[in-house]
Amino acid sequence: METTIAVKSSTAQVLLRLKEKLRAKSVDEAIVKILQKTEKISLSRFGSNPKLRSFTEKERAKFHEL
Repeated sequence: METTIAVKSSTAQVLLRLKEKLRAKSVDEAIVKILQKTEKISLSRFGSNPKLRSFTEKERAKFHEL
């Protein structure tokens, strides 16, 4: 499940720099890495398999057909 959050443009710029610095594939992954380092949160708190890719819009639409 994806959620949109509002951040200031300056915060978004910092997050993008951190994404590059941490060699993360996405800003979300960068945030997770930061949380793991600062809060000692295990990967299991981010889903059963956090390395799985997100569903595509086509896949989501297929689920709604059921």
